[in-house]
Formats: sequence, structure tokens, C-alpha cells
Amino acid sequence: MANSSFARCVGVYSMVGSFLALAACASQSITLIDPQSGATAHCNASGFAIGISVANGIIGGCSRAYERRGYVPLDRLQPDERASLERRGLLPENK
Repeated sequence: MANSSFARCVGVYSMVGSFLALAACASQSITLIDPQSGATAHCNASGFAIGISVANGIIGGCSRAYERRGYVPLDRLQPDERASLERRGLLPENK
């Protein structure tokens, strides 16, 4: 009798642990900028559990589409591109 109670408790705790592990949430966003025009684009997505990898795929697909058009993620701007955008007042605030 004690073994079946123990097994039931282990099963319940395993289910709760699995649920908590799968309930993870992620939210991502990336801002890209066209170094020539200063136009910006924002890609963002969020997801839960397996949706996290889906969100990552959405962000990746969105940013690749803009990068093919000449946009660059803000954190990968070259120093001369950043300086040019700053001189023209086109660099987004707080970036």
C-alpha cells in the first residue's frame, strides 16, 4: 500500500514538473535599420514551450527578409554607418 502511494506521488510530481518545464515563455525582438535611408524595421515574436522555437524561427525569417533588402541589426552596425546615421539624426533613441 505504501509503495502505491509513493508511486502515485512521484507520478503527480513528475507531471507537475513536466508542466512547469513546458510552461516556459520567451519573447524576442530585433530592430533593424537601413544604413542608407535610416528606415527601421522591427521583428518580434513570443511563444510558450515549443512555441519558443517557433518564435525564434519567426524572428529569424523576418530579419533575414529585411537583411536581404540591406537592413542591418542595430547591434551589428559598422562604426562608420552608425556615425553617418547619428550625424543625420536618423539613429533610433536608446540604441
